[in-house]
Amino acid sequence: WPHSRGSHPYLQAPFTMEIVPNYINLPSDVFEFTAPEVKSGPALVKDDLKKINVFPNPYYGYQYREASREQHYVTFNHLPPEATIRIFDLSGVLVKTIHHIPASGQFDTWNLKNESNLPVASGIYIAYIDMPKYGMTKVLKIAIIQEQQILKVY
Repeated sequence: WPHSRGSHPYLQAPFTMEIVPNYINLPSDVFEFTAPEVKSGPALVKDDLKKINVFPNPYYGYQYREASREQHYVTFNHLPPEATIRIFDLSGVLVKTIHHIPASGQFDTWNLKNESNLPVASGIYIAYIDMPKYGMTKVLKIAIIQEQQILKVY
């Protein structure tokens, strides 16, 4: 069992810990590890595309990952290397277009602003994700509840 040595309280820096194992490994001991086989293929890619999601959903004016009160966003995950995300309001008006690029990995974010860089209103939005390389599309519903805002527009 680990125990402390010296005058410092246990597990407070700086300290020295002595670990005494029940069974000591010798140089003649041999260990072998087997990793599972890597699976890939079009079927797995299409299964992964079915997992595309947006979080947090619903968005309640704030999420703990946000660095400041001025940087609101939701995150899309499991995106393929190339995709186009079009966000519409319930009346069918295009609010924002996001072009997902391979360099951003499987994630992309929407800053909850429209094409004019103004915050969107509270409501339900439809995200239409087009993935032409895979011949697939995905439709997601996003509920946004914005905090009260006073825009600096006169």
